[in-house]
This record gives sequence, structure tokens and C-alpha cells, in this order.
Amino acid sequence: MYLTFLFLSGFLSVLTQNILIREIYMIFFGNELTYGLVVAGWLLGVALGSFIGRKLSHNLLYLPFLTLSILLPVSVFLIRLLPAIIGYGPGEITGPIPLLLEAFILLLPVYINFGLIFSIGLKKFSHIIGGGVRGITRPYILEAIGDLMGGIFFSYLFVTFISPIRNLFLISALALLPVVILKGKRFIPLMLIFIVLFLSPISDKLMKFGYNNLYSGFELVRLKETKYGRYIEIKREDENSLLFNGALSVTYPTYALSEIVHIPLLLSPGKEDNILYLGFPDPGEIKELLRYNSLTIVALDPFAMKFLKENLDEESLERVHLVHSDPRMFVINTKNKYDAVFLEIGDPLSLSTNRFYSLEFASELKKVLVDSGILTFSISSGEDYLSKTVLDYNSLVFWTFREEFKHYFLIPGYNLHLVFSQSPLQFDIGSIIDEINTMNFEYLDSYTIQSYLREDRIERLREQLETNFIGFNRDSWPRAFILSLILWIEKHGNLPRIFKNILNLPSYILLFFLLIPLVFRKTGFRVGLIGAMAMGCGYLCIITLQIIYGNVYHLVGLITGLFMFGVGLGTYISEKISFNKDIKLGFLIFGLIYFIILLITIIKTPILPVLILIPMLNCIAGIVVGWVYPIATIILGGERKAEIAAPAIYAYDMVGGGVSALFLSFIFFPIFGIIPTILLFIGMCILAYVG
Repeated sequence: MYLTFLFLSGFLSVLTQNILIREIYMIFFGNELTYGLVVAGWLLGVALGSFIGRKLSHNLLYLPFLTLSILLPVSVFLIRLLPAIIGYGPGEITGPIPLLLEAFILLLPVYINFGLIFSIGLKKFSHIIGGGVRGITRPYILEAIGDLMGGIFFSYLFVTFISPIRNLFLISALALLPVVILKGKRFIPLMLIFIVLFLSPISDKLMKFGYNNLYSGFELVRLKETKYGRYIEIKREDENSLLFNGALSVTYPTYALSEIVHIPLLLSPGKEDNILYLGFPDPGEIKELLRYNSLTIVALDPFAMKFLKENLDEESLERVHLVHSDPRMFVINTKNKYDAVFLEIGDPLSLSTNRFYSLEFASELKKVLVDSGILTFSISSGEDYLSKTVLDYNSLVFWTFREEFKHYFLIPGYNLHLVFSQSPLQFDIGSIIDEINTMNFEYLDSYTIQSYLREDRIERLREQLETNFIGFNRDSWPRAFILSLILWIEKHGNLPRIFKNILNLPSYILLFFLLIPLVFRKTGFRVGLIGAMAMGCGYLCIITLQIIYGNVYHLVGLITGLFMFGVGLGTYISEKISFNKDIKLGFLIFGLIYFIILLITIIKTPILPVLILIPMLNCIAGIVVGWVYPIATIILGGERKAEIAAPAIYAYDMVGGGVSALFLSFIFFPIFGIIPTILLFIGMCILAYVG
């Protein structure tokens, strides 16, 4: 029975962890760095719970299950509503302090409860069977199997068919099963309440009611959850705004702004018969682009197509070719050539959007354009004065595409519009005005054109960008992602000085971390280093998939579950073979795993074997962790009983993983890039093995 409870704990832990990752991810505009932050908080909290659980009676196993069932839905409602409560308006970017508050403080009690469940449950089972190796391995194995099942259910059922809020109430109901079994029927009414909330639409209505009250002055038109994110549509007077993962995606109808979409086409040296539109469709822009011959729209989320169909008439829809696909995958695989490409992704505030502003994607885009074709997009900028952050961000993106396209045109403003082509662009203000006069625009006229295309502003901006080369934005080193993130945070508040100082760290600081395996040699520290290597492997596997494929959040549960299945398998293997009291072989295996990830990162080929190989590498990493767990426990067992040593080893592993997640999220990957980070981890594995 108690092993069943630990299986249930593993099942619920993966579901809970991935729901919390999703919630923080969507509040912080789909920023993948939140993955490392939530996992760091989770691992450190579980480690703390495991330490505390060593001191508690094994008869208290019901208590953390009961506490979890109540705390989880309350915590998630709070983290959803906290940004608005502390003053962030719709579309404003949440700063790092609220993010840390949510990921660590608000959710810490949830994390601790899972550590308590494992520690107390292991103690109870070990007490029943009289201790020994099986007393510490079987609970670990059963929890790992539960983790795998939770990952599969999350990736293929929960994230697709059940809303996150209902998922929370289902988890709460399941968490009460051990409480009812251990403490009697008096908790059945509470379980029934959670089941009713799961099955009925009450929970969704409660969430809408909360948003309606927080977004005062706006009417909540729609709250839509998909496996790619959360859409909130709000309305004020006659203008609708659609937020995606907290960031403004589309505002409509804006007739005057929609007509501006024609300006890049008026600079084109060729015809505009075949247009490709990449990203979430703005209804106003689409209506204007339908003045031309052919329009193909590519968006990943099916909701984008549904949204467009709601805002276009039947005749217009018949003229649009809608493609449900990742835009980058479409560009890589299409055989068609286009006269113009509109890249409507928004600022690269996440890795999944940064991949559309990389040098690699610029090269891919050039292949789908005819020789006289144009590429156009816009990024955040400034009307006249450009701060250092804005200038660096604009320059980085400009030079990235300038490397692949010979000719360009800049349209300054609060948003900088860039136009690139392989052929010379035609900027003749008189000819452009003449052509506008023949197109019967309602708002776009000669005065508007002259204000947008002021030659003095264009020349001043051109000189600023041309003389501020700071390198290129790459898939493996997402500098535009970091700069745009800083820019948005600065717009809505002040970036704490500590974060600015971190961004200026010199690259040689990485050499300091190579000393860690040489200095810390005791068993506990070695287990923590194994946990750090495992966390690095999982993090880099997810980031690599995100860079290559984009929007793989729904697979995170499966990847996590496979890792934990590997942990269980490794523990079983270690139980069945004689103990070699030397865990350094694990570092050699991790070094090989990182080397394979390095090769995948360099090649970056989006093929099915890679999509299978990366999760399997994470599973192998889990086998190493599971294999080390009983060995390290037996080593410490010379001084303490195994059932006392096991939670300590578990906690060492968790602390190592948590610290690794923090450094990966805030220092290694964003500042130095993925390849130097992988090389660092390979170096640490080698030194830990030979040291």
C-alpha cells in the first residue's frame, strides 16, 4: 500500500511540476528561462522537505498529501493573479522580482510537501520490511515509474484535452486518496468537492471572474487555453487586444496602422504577386494584404486560424492559403518562392521566437525569396533617442539580417520597421506618393508617408546602426532574446543592478567552475555534482529541442517522465548487481551524453531521429542518477542507517540539480550561449572522473 502511495506521489509530482512550469511560463510571456527557475525552486524545496521528513514520524504520511491538495490550487490562483494585484496592467511584462517571488516563495510549500512525502514514505516502507537495500531502492523505483506515467499523461492527455485549472482540482482529488485510506471517511466530502470542481465549468468561470475584476476598465471577451499557451482577449470601447502568454499579440481594428503594411511593398523592386505571412495573423493587416494576388499564412497554433476566420468574411477567406505549421519548419521545407515575406513574430522574448531572428534563419529565408523579393518585420525601438540597450538590440538584429541581404531600408519609430532584399530597394518619395494616390487608401496619404519616411531620421538611424556592430544573433547564442528581455523589463520598471552586472561577466569566469570537481570530493558533494550534471542534461535537451523545433512545452512532461523512468531503471540495476563503491563512472557517461548534445546542437537538423534521440539521452542521464543513488546511500550507511542516509542522498541530489538550474537559467546559457555551456559541463565531467 505504501509503495502505491509513492507511485501516486511520483505521478502527481510530474503533473504538478509541469503545470507549475506552464503557469510561470505563460505569465512570463513564454520565456523558457522560467523552466530552469521553477525546476530550481522545485528541487531545492523537495530537498528541504526531504531533510525535514527525516525527523518526522512515519505515521504522518497522510499530512503532506492533505496539505498538497489544498495548497496547490490556491497557489496557482495566486500566481496567475499576482502580476495584476501588484500593479502590472494587461500586456505589461512581469519583472524578475515578481517572477522570483512566485517561483520560490509562493510555491515553496508545494515543493516541500513532495519532499516530505518521499522521505516519510521511504521511512515507513523501510520500517515495514526491516530496512536493507530494498528498503531504499523500491520506493525510488515506484516513484520513478509514477513519474513516467505522469509525464505520458501530461504530454498526451492533460495538456491537450483538460484545462490547467481543472487539472489542478483533479490532482487535489487524487492527492486525497491516501488521506481517505489512512485517516478515514471524514475527508471524502473534501475529495468530492474537488471532483465536482474538476468535472464542472465552475473552475473556468472562477478564473474569468478573477480576470474581469483585475482588468478593471476592460471587458474580458475570451480566455482560451491551448497546448501552446494562454490567450486573453480584452476590449475597451471599440478596440480589442489579444494577449498571448501575457504579452500583447494583436490589437484590432486599427485601420490606420493596418494600411502601413503597404509601405515595404512600395519599396520593392519587383512585383508582389506571392506573399508569405509568418506568425499570428493581424486581421487588419491580412485584409490589406489581400489587395495583392496570393497570400499564404503560416501559424503553429490552430487557434490562430480560428481567430482569423472569426474576423474575415467568406470571400476573403477563400483567397487565403492557411497553413498549420511551425513557420520556421515551413520555410525550411517549402519548395515555393515568394515575392515578399512578412515576419510577424514580435520581439524575441523567448527562445521559440529568437529562432526567427537568428543568422541561421536569415539564411533560410533568403532561399524562399525570389531575387527581387523583400523581407520585412518590426522590432521595438525608440522614436528619436535610442538608449544603449535599444541601440544594441536594434544593431544586433540589423547586422544579423544585413549579413545575408545586401540591401536594406529602415523606417524609424517606436517600432523599427526593417526591409531587406537581395536587389536594390526603390526609395523615391514622389513615386511612392503617386502610387498611394492610385490605391484608394482611407488613412494612408502623402502626409503620413512623408512623416514615416523622413530622410533625416532614416539617415541618422542608419549611421547609428552601421557604426554599432556588436556581432550576430545565433540559434545557439540567443543574444537578441536577452537584449529584448532587458529592453522590455526596462520599459516597465527598473532592471536590478545585480542582473546588469551578471550580463557583463567575462567569459573566463567559466574556468572557475572547473575547479568544483577538484575541490569538493566527499560523497555528498559528488552526489550533488551528479545531480547538477543531470539537471544540465535535462535543461540542455529541452533547450536544444526548443531551438530546433520551437514550442515543445507539451513534450516537457514526457522528457521529465523519461528521465525519472531512467532513475527507476538505474536504481533497479544497482540493486541487482554488486556494489562498486566508486561513482565516478557516472561522470564519464555524462561526458559522453554532453558530447552527443554538442554534436546535435552544431548540426541542428530537424529530423525525426533527433526528436527521439534527445529524450532518450535524458533517460540515460536518469539511469546514471538512479544507479548512483543506492551506491552513495550504502557508502554513507557505514555511519548511518540506510533509511536515514537515503533522504540525505536524495536531498544532495536535489540541491545539486537546483543550483545547476539557477546557474543555467541566469548565467551559463543566456550570457555565454549553449555551446560554451556544454563544453564547460564536458570539462567538469572529465575532471570529476580523473580527479
